[in-house]
Amino acid sequence: MTIAGLAILATAGVASAALVNFLSNATTTTATVASPIEMSVNLGADGTTLGNKLISVNTTGGSDFTFTTVAKNNANNTINGYPVIVAEAPADKLFTGGEISKVEFGDAAHWPEKYMIEITNKLCVVYSDGKLHPLSAWTGSNKRLVLFFDYASSTPCNGTAGYTTPIAAGATSWDVLKVTTNSALTPGTYNIYAQTASNLAQYATFQYGL
Repeated sequence: MTIAGLAILATAGVASAALVNFLSNATTTTATVASPIEMSVNLGADGTTLGNKLISVNTTGGSDFTFTTVAKNNANNTINGYPVIVAEAPADKLFTGGEISKVEFGDAAHWPEKYMIEITNKLCVVYSDGKLHPLSAWTGSNKRLVLFFDYASSTPCNGTAGYTTPIAAGATSWDVLKVTTNSALTPGTYNIYAQTASNLAQYATFQYGL
């Protein structure tokens, strides 16, 4: 065989090897990842999923206001998490303790409003280490407060929460809170957020760092 013939065979071999690597067409896909829990926070007793990420409450000391947190599970399996509420003080103000005198709670399973219960002694401030402390006894100087309803503990707000709240696949749950402020509360506009956290310490650390 001539040198030219060998060159042709060699070229054919390279081409065949190249074809083996591309026997099928290339495929691509785009995946949109959404949060498994969609949270809303609404003014008043409103358990619908409105997509509100925060509400602003203009209040004075001694007044009360009502809001609803709504959690919708978009996943196809049960999701467990820590439902938390973040309160943010007005511009140039801080929470120093004693701003809230009473908190009442109701949910989809215990409604209408006449069945609401007082939870003041079970509403806790989450510290950056994940430890729970009573809101009624808390003192400090924070722009934000991360709050957690310690309903399942026999000694609420005394350590780290050891439980999460499950939400079934596709389900929506909502909680109504009526907050009565202390007469010494600084008048102004307060922001309120609601989220579901997977880790209380990490979430609180993030919020206090903002």
